[in-house]
Amino acid sequence: MAHCAARHCRTLPLSFLPSALALAAAQLAATAPLLLASGAAQAQTAPARSFDIPAGPLEDALNRFGQDAGLVLAFAPETVAGLKSAGLKGSHSVRSGLDALLQGTGVRAVQQPNGVYVFQRQAPVAQAAGAAPVRSLAEIRVQARRAANGTTEGTGSYTNQITSIASKTDQSFREIPQSVSVITRQLMDDKKVVDVEQALALTPGVIVADNSGRYYSRGFQVTSMQVDGGAPLALGAYTYQPQQDMAFYDRVEVMRGASGLLGGVGDPGGIINLVRKKPLAQAQVDVSLSAGSWDQRRTEIDVTGPLNAERSVRGRAVLAYQDGNSYFDYVSQEKPSLYGVLEADLTPSTLLTVGASYGKVKQTGDYAGLPRFTDGRDLGLPAHTVFSNDWSFFHYKNQEVFAQLAHRFDNHWQLKFNASHAQTEQNRQWSTLSGPVDPQTLTGPVWRGGLLDSSNTQDIVDFNLSGPFTALGRTHELLLGLDWQRVRSHWQNLSFADSGTVGANVFDMRPWTPQFDQFNLNLSERYAPWGQEQVGGYGVLRLNPSDRLHVIVGARVSRYKFTQTMSDILDAAGSTRPWSAKSFEEKAKVTPYGGVIYDLTPQWSAYASYSSIFKPQALMMSGPQPGAPLAPIKGKSYEAGLKGELMDGKLNATFSMFNVERTGTAVLDERYAEDYSLWGASCCYLPQGKVTSQGFDVEVGGQLAAGWQVAAGYTFNKTRDKTENAIYSSITPRHLLKLSTVYTLPGEWSRWRVGGSGRVQSAQFVSGTVTNAGGATANYDFTQPGHALWDLMLQYRIDPHWSLSLNVNNVLDKRYYQTVSSIYSGNMQGLPRNAMVTLRGTF
Repeated sequence: MAHCAARHCRTLPLSFLPSALALAAAQLAATAPLLLASGAAQAQTAPARSFDIPAGPLEDALNRFGQDAGLVLAFAPETVAGLKSAGLKGSHSVRSGLDALLQGTGVRAVQQPNGVYVFQRQAPVAQAAGAAPVRSLAEIRVQARRAANGTTEGTGSYTNQITSIASKTDQSFREIPQSVSVITRQLMDDKKVVDVEQALALTPGVIVADNSGRYYSRGFQVTSMQVDGGAPLALGAYTYQPQQDMAFYDRVEVMRGASGLLGGVGDPGGIINLVRKKPLAQAQVDVSLSAGSWDQRRTEIDVTGPLNAERSVRGRAVLAYQDGNSYFDYVSQEKPSLYGVLEADLTPSTLLTVGASYGKVKQTGDYAGLPRFTDGRDLGLPAHTVFSNDWSFFHYKNQEVFAQLAHRFDNHWQLKFNASHAQTEQNRQWSTLSGPVDPQTLTGPVWRGGLLDSSNTQDIVDFNLSGPFTALGRTHELLLGLDWQRVRSHWQNLSFADSGTVGANVFDMRPWTPQFDQFNLNLSERYAPWGQEQVGGYGVLRLNPSDRLHVIVGARVSRYKFTQTMSDILDAAGSTRPWSAKSFEEKAKVTPYGGVIYDLTPQWSAYASYSSIFKPQALMMSGPQPGAPLAPIKGKSYEAGLKGELMDGKLNATFSMFNVERTGTAVLDERYAEDYSLWGASCCYLPQGKVTSQGFDVEVGGQLAAGWQVAAGYTFNKTRDKTENAIYSSITPRHLLKLSTVYTLPGEWSRWRVGGSGRVQSAQFVSGTVTNAGGATANYDFTQPGHALWDLMLQYRIDPHWSLSLNVNNVLDKRYYQTVSSIYSGNMQGLPRNAMVTLRGTF
């Protein structure tokens, strides 16, 4: 590693990324025709491999061929349904191997100039009229991969056989003794998923609370998100909102339950893993154009392929651009995004990956949700209502750079290094109407607004070593690793001088025009610097006492630091004075992990697991004043269930029962006067709170039959606050069903695919206390009844390269609230019926 004096070193600013990525995208786009033209020659010159594929169904033989050759073979199952292959043995190239597998099946592989194989079946010879004409069947696309690593792109499946979310090593779903869900590339394409929230809205057991990065699983907020299985980004940092464009990602994985082993600090709800798209070793260009309701438009261009004749250097560039209006008043958006990644084989066993992404959100208008009547009743306003003004805006910028190094040793051990630098900036001129509405006078809500800017920088590094070893005559696995996370951010708000003083009638709205250069300094504050840092070491040992019994034990040791300075803003120039400053360090904490898996049959396994996590609460102080930080909250999950890999791994099934406990939550200490500071240190509390979450999950994903894909999950969840003897998470429905499915019609109708999705959930409710103008308090509660939402999809394959699809969401035009919040504001109505048409081409 090179070293230099700080004064002589200079790093490129992140503002350099857009032009650099644009240049990379342009270069790839310019070379795309050459890449495509060379695809066939590269396939022909690929080195021969040794195969030992037994005779059997042609579909199984082709899948085995793809795995052994390091390829992904994507094809419609009905193309080869009912056909048998004599198998394949010996050394073959891709071309000769395919010919041998297809011999005697009546199917032949015709390679196109761009490297695509179109499979044709010779119809039986007619007795009187001679040979019947050749009929073209569904296209089979052959895409070179380095290895079977869980990539879902090109598989056409709603599941995958490999995931790395639980152990940073490639494991099948049955090898993970916790509930894991995956949203594959095919499902995201079918549903036209473009952001993280839409992907998580499809994930079983997950509640998307709002559009600012609050996600819940098993009643607890999910505060950790990995990218490519690295150290976690901190979603709990209030200045960070995940705005990644899903055009950059192959899949989204979610593990429910405590994730302290690999996720560090947080709540026991779960952890998210986003897996980036990587370059393909064969040239491919993918373009799509979409148009939909409210003038929504979106364009995606995805170019990938080798950058040298040896295919040892590969690249990929993805450009996405989206703009349009919104169903909500005053709101429109423009979202350009760019992603670039390079892979290089430094040696046959060493892979270097570097890349960057850049995205912007430029939104006109603001949307903080609606208030309610003081008794909790809905205002009954039109679904497009939003309390904002045409001068408000929201601008957000997200930039990431990353590097990964993987080396595989001759003894099958593997070394991985994963580092990312993520930086976000937010600039907002906001306005909202908040406050409960008096049913008699219709007064209560007041306009609030101001200028808000924030930034968040996260640096994350993960380093691990994993591999097999032999003991007592059996093979086992060991993973050892270190990771580091550092978050630095600032947040500043300047409230307009008349913010909170101008009332409004929600049934007769009038625009609010504040004095934009005058501020109420008593309502303005600044948090800077704010940050956390954690470093951890972890280890996982996978023991195999017998062919059927597998035991997993692990532990993590973590250290945590927290700093926060809060200042009053003294004047419009930004001069400040410290109001509160906190610095806190949590000594090393150990979070254990354990699991047992027993293979009942070659297809089914039973499992049980224990996982844990901890969450510092440095700003909750014990008495007497000024107090000392409370001990961390502790979370633990117990889970047991069954997992199945059916239809040769094409279908995954899970049944799990869970019990989650969180203890040590701060409870008000009534021996002392309450001293509460918003986002600052508060006193005085006792670590006595206990919360439980119990229930079960049922989930299936993958191929049910030839041409039929499904992803479905049902969750029963009951949460309880033992301290208050009440429901803990009232926004978590007790019953939640999510379903997505698609079917490719058989025979002559195979150009058509029909599908849909649905979400059915039971009631959600909110309760609390409101203080009226006279100072009197009253209780309120309101309920959103259970409801169902249904979406439909229809797709037509024009030819082997082009397809046209129609998506209709909320097809029954159900009115509902995406987010239920307090009676003051934050109740966000869901979108009514909307549609989008997409033309997609792949070459």
